[in-house]
Amino acid sequence: MNSEINYIIDQLKDVYEGDPWFGRSIKSILAEIDESIAFDKPNGEHSILELIWHMINWREFTLYHLDPASDKTLSYFEKNDWLILDHSDKSLLQKALVRLQQTQEKLLDLLKHQQDEILVKKIDERNYNFRKLLYGIIQHDIYHLGQIIYIKKMLR
Repeated sequence: MNSEINYIIDQLKDVYEGDPWFGRSIKSILAEIDESIAFDKPNGEHSILELIWHMINWREFTLYHLDPASDKTLSYFEKNDWLILDHSDKSLLQKALVRLQQTQEKLLDLLKHQQDEILVKKIDERNYNFRKLLYGIIQHDIYHLGQIIYIKKMLR
């Protein structure tokens, strides 16, 4: 029985495109973001675009640990944690939204094939286990979604 893995899957779905307790989902908020604000860096801080790519990086870090057949290494994720993006490349917003959706689908797919026992397994190169990583990615997404909402309100 995989009751905790199933709970994590439900949480990931709810936060990404469901009806989460904290408010609106990632997908519904990001659907309202357009180029006129996505590339702005208020007070020199991160843009919405940078926040989305940062979320993608940590989701890909999680995917890498669930499916280590990837050729990526820890240094890849560290290097790509806060990408320096060409804010004149307006295609980056759509690319980010597509990639975020892809990471969501792959994460759900990989998790549905896992057993609850993986949750206590230690993450390579880290001092925590899969339980902390998976709940952490949910918390991380919510945290940065809050920043995106704040920036969106500020720039309106």
